[in-house]
Amino acid sequence: MIEEIKITSLTGRGDLILKTQDFQGYWLGPVDWGQVQGQHQGYHYYNQVGESIVSTTVGPRPLSITGWVVDGSGETLQRRCDFLNAFISPVEDYILEYKGKKIQFRPDISIAYSPEYIKNNKKVRRFLIQATCPFPLFSDMEDTQVTFDFSRKMFRFPTGFGRKSPIVFAVTSKTYSVEIENKGGFSTGLIAKIRFSGEVQNPRLVNLTTEKFVGVNRTFSRYEQLEISTAPGNKHMTLYTTDGERENLIKHRDFRNSWIQLQPGANRLALDCDDLDQRPNMDVIVYFTPLYLEVQ
Repeated sequence: MIEEIKITSLTGRGDLILKTQDFQGYWLGPVDWGQVQGQHQGYHYYNQVGESIVSTTVGPRPLSITGWVVDGSGETLQRRCDFLNAFISPVEDYILEYKGKKIQFRPDISIAYSPEYIKNNKKVRRFLIQATCPFPLFSDMEDTQVTFDFSRKMFRFPTGFGRKSPIVFAVTSKTYSVEIENKGGFSTGLIAKIRFSGEVQNPRLVNLTTEKFVGVNRTFSRYEQLEISTAPGNKHMTLYTTDGERENLIKHRDFRNSWIQLQPGANRLALDCDDLDQRPNMDVIVYFTPLYLEVQ
């Protein structure tokens, strides 16, 4: 059972929280996430029984949210309905949050109220939000962050300097490969932020699991920063210079690459460049968001 959701306007109209059995606000009724339809493309040979599927595309997700405006005062009831009338618009986009996951949607119609008196009167008003999620997958609210640096304990100092427990000393080291666990059910893009502490020629990020890579054919210098995004719909390569300027480096993309993705499960990423001795000059943080088909 869905007990609470939050809807946030991406155009700055505010947010709306719906809860079950909320007698002083907006009562959440049934929520229907809809079903995601897979469209298969296939072929068959002469005299073949059945068909071979060569590709599958996943279509948008329908979304239906039912709720009640509840309040004992008619003036407050009307004011809350006025907010809904202005808040939900078929020409704007919204984010729905549920149990630490989110999905974006756009309403198909304006807010709809029940025509029945028993569901639309001076005490309560039943409403419906009908919408479409063009990207049908749920994602985490926050990106997962993975760094190529790691820390490990070295030793315990023999005296605690008055402390009850001894002081643990540690060392931070660089590593040139990390294992990333994509807990979602689909491949997902990533954002790699690289800070250079020295000269690096033609840096690359390699997915050793899929044997694919993404790279830039350019020499970078100290204090420069590079951001590479392989997320579908947001692919870019941006340089942040020492002067704080932004430069589009897409023309320097290594065209042998394939905009690497993180497949479901374990992925091992590695740093690479033309001169391997320059790898210590790169500080790398990778961000990604797992994608989920269902959340219940």
